[in-house]
Amino acid sequence: MNTTGKQGTLLNTHLRDHSVKTVERIFRLEGTTGLGAKPNPGLLGALLVQIPDTLRDAVRMGFLHSSRAGGRLSRALQAASEVRFVGCSSTSGDFTDVCFELPVFGEAAPELFAQGQLWDDGPKPESSAFDLLGDAVIDIGAGRSNSDHFDKPLLSRVGRYGVLFKKGLQRVALVGEEQRTVAQINASVVESAHQLSRKTPASRRVRVTGKLDLMGASQGVMKLHLRPGEIVTALWTGQGDLEQFKHCFNADVVVEGTGVFRPSGTLLRVEADAVAAASSQDEFFRELPRSLEAPDYESLLRVRPGEKSAYHRILGVIPAEESDEEFAAAIEALS
Repeated sequence: MNTTGKQGTLLNTHLRDHSVKTVERIFRLEGTTGLGAKPNPGLLGALLVQIPDTLRDAVRMGFLHSSRAGGRLSRALQAASEVRFVGCSSTSGDFTDVCFELPVFGEAAPELFAQGQLWDDGPKPESSAFDLLGDAVIDIGAGRSNSDHFDKPLLSRVGRYGVLFKKGLQRVALVGEEQRTVAQINASVVESAHQLSRKTPASRRVRVTGKLDLMGASQGVMKLHLRPGEIVTALWTGQGDLEQFKHCFNADVVVEGTGVFRPSGTLLRVEADAVAAASSQDEFFRELPRSLEAPDYESLLRVRPGEKSAYHRILGVIPAEESDEEFAAAIEALS
């Protein structure tokens, strides 16, 4: 492996135009064909494209509660999600270790932490994109429909790994310090990603009233306290920067925008395009928005033992197709 230091340890190395601490992390590819010390270029190439994009989505998810936030990625988030390929190695033909160098958040983008932690379970200064992706993959594999670690676009990203499993790959293990596997993407995780994606309700327009408790100017993120234990994350998507609302800090505001929901139906974030000081009339919106109920088509298709399916019940009601002779006779009658 073409590394610059021991795997899994902090390295005082260069990253782009200034020196920061980085970590090296391994993605171990396991499968029946195309791996080893000289892996199939097609298989390896697909992973080299997928993994950096997946890590970048995980970083945005961690800091913004949105893996595909609109607009240009801020300089801080670009620095936090920048990844470098180090090399690959193997000691047998059924796996290949692919090593990447990732920046430590607190070193690469200290401004992301200048205003404190946005969430208790949010990214830590000593963490990297690898840690955020591991958290997301673990929750996806466990089918945690109320998780803050993924949204529908990130589920779609993980679901795309299914194509690689049709080419002989069996799993992608995320290997951290001391060669410890912290998470894995396999066929089961991919299927769970598809199921969670199907369960995710459609976004809708919402309005929320709460106390503007925290503003992350560099991320464009607001945290609103509605009632004790009820917190809403709002991502500013409107005109201008977030600092225009600094006069509203620590006061009640009303926020309007697109509500994005978790697979469980609970609110994940509000993509806000309007913020104003709240009035007494806005108290009605001091509630956590819920998703609109969507039909569970899979459960509707399932039948109990001995029960006829909906298709079977209408069988015979719809006339069968005409025979060729009947069709020919009808055409002749029209001519």
